[in-house]
Amino acid sequence: MKSFPILDESSFIKTKMQIHSVAGVIGKFREILVQPIAKNDNLYLMAVEAGFCTPTINGLKELEIGCNLEKLIIEIANNENKYISIQINGQSQNALCGAVLRALSSELGISANVEPDDFNSSEIIQINADSAGEFLIQFINYAELISAFWKRVNGVKTQICLWPHHFDNAFKWFSGRKLDDADEFMNIGVSNGDSTYELPYIYVTFGPPLRKTNTLHIPEGAVLHDVEWTGLVLPYEAVTEKKTSGEQKSLIDNFFDTAFASVQRGFSKR
Repeated sequence: MKSFPILDESSFIKTKMQIHSVAGVIGKFREILVQPIAKNDNLYLMAVEAGFCTPTINGLKELEIGCNLEKLIIEIANNENKYISIQINGQSQNALCGAVLRALSSELGISANVEPDDFNSSEIIQINADSAGEFLIQFINYAELISAFWKRVNGVKTQICLWPHHFDNAFKWFSGRKLDDADEFMNIGVSNGDSTYELPYIYVTFGPPLRKTNTLHIPEGAVLHDVEWTGLVLPYEAVTEKKTSGEQKSLIDNFFDTAFASVQRGFSKR
């Protein structure tokens, strides 16, 4: 794991928004090209070494559509060694959507009922390569750490999903109990930043709400967030206060383990 970089907030926000817009385009193709299994099951993407991509679409010769943040391209490939790349910079969401549609149709014979006019046509994407590199380091670091935690957790849990609409990488854990016909669960993930915290943050939220949250153990560097939604949060600034990658990893591992155990105890004391 590389050390988490110090992020300039204004450049990070701009870069994140543009990368998020690419995720929105790829996510729409994922949604349209797979058969839905359950509510929202076909909407997610997944983090990979150089960025993110659709899970393999088996019904279309193992088609994959991804965003390579090292090369700043959209990549399309299948199991017949077909490969197409599309430059991201200099194009709008609308233009990117049209380029993917044309590539799928002309190169792979795939028709997708996706409307380019549903996407922004006025804002041109121009991602700075250095900022994309910083974004990718934190993105992959977090993806590796949440994956390791996911493997440590026992019980019923969903797979880890990168949601293109909120642009967070998350999974749900279920206690197996129902309260007033609602599943008791934790939502555990990493946000790439939003209106609440502009820089990335790790969160553990839960439902149904606990009667008391003042007994929750707050992990080192974390806070209890209780405006609009309730959960334990580890802000990015707490991570970069640690100077080495080992210290940063220990802080994040401790947050996942401690926050999860703390909410579990809260569940048991309802």
